[in-house]
Amino acid sequence: MTTTSEVTAEDTAVTGSGAAARGGWRRLYSPIALFAEAGALLVAGFLLAFWYAPTDSSTMGFSQKIFYFHAPIAESALVAYLIAFVAGVLYLRHQDEKYDRLGAAAVRLGLLFSVMVMGTGMIWGKAAWGVWWTWEPRLTTFLIACVLYAAYFVLRWSTDEESRRATYCAVFAIIAFVDVPITFFATRFLPTGLHPAVITSSGSGMAASMLFTFLVCMAGMTLLLVAMLRLELAHAAVLAEVEELKELLDSEPESHLPTVAGSSSLETERGLL
Repeated sequence: MTTTSEVTAEDTAVTGSGAAARGGWRRLYSPIALFAEAGALLVAGFLLAFWYAPTDSSTMGFSQKIFYFHAPIAESALVAYLIAFVAGVLYLRHQDEKYDRLGAAAVRLGLLFSVMVMGTGMIWGKAAWGVWWTWEPRLTTFLIACVLYAAYFVLRWSTDEESRRATYCAVFAIIAFVDVPITFFATRFLPTGLHPAVITSSGSGMAASMLFTFLVCMAGMTLLLVAMLRLELAHAAVLAEVEELKELLDSEPESHLPTVAGSSSLETERGLL
């Protein structure tokens, strides 16, 4: 017959093992772990791109190697804007500040990745097509997205009242996202530009080694985005707590602060002496 103490011990052991398992999984997607995983994949992708994937046989030649990083950076930027869109919808529905912080962090990282896209794209364009810039569909729509999301922060800095600022930014992030699918499908609906469609309904059109290298780089860049996003959110949460503490201290009467009361009593005693 099982005693109560034995059942309690078994329950405690099961609970402890479950907590340890959850702790192990949490460590796997902590910012430090995600940065390490992203770094390992990106280093592997770099080695694969230059020593495993074949050199492109078209006119692009060796300059095509930048594709393995340019395209994943671009996709990560669009994913960041998608996260901002979802965060905007969730904020309007729940009015929770954490979704406002998520949206702001996602737009900030999306802009960072967008600048990297423009830089690598111009280098690739000059090497492959002989021009730094041309007003073709993908480049034009991506530039519009960059301008729109830069305006997001102009709007954010123009309003001091927190709830109103969060509402305006959520609505703006939802509206600005309209340009993201246009940018993504520009090469499919308007195939006259310089950008090729990497993956279509008929397949990737790449050799197996090239596709594998591309997917490794894509996974690494996506993990890098997630790691940076988690770090941004942790930083934003700390700043929010600091602001709350400052407001709390500012709202406290001076008579309720022990340090102030203690210092005044010491001064009184010194005067009496």
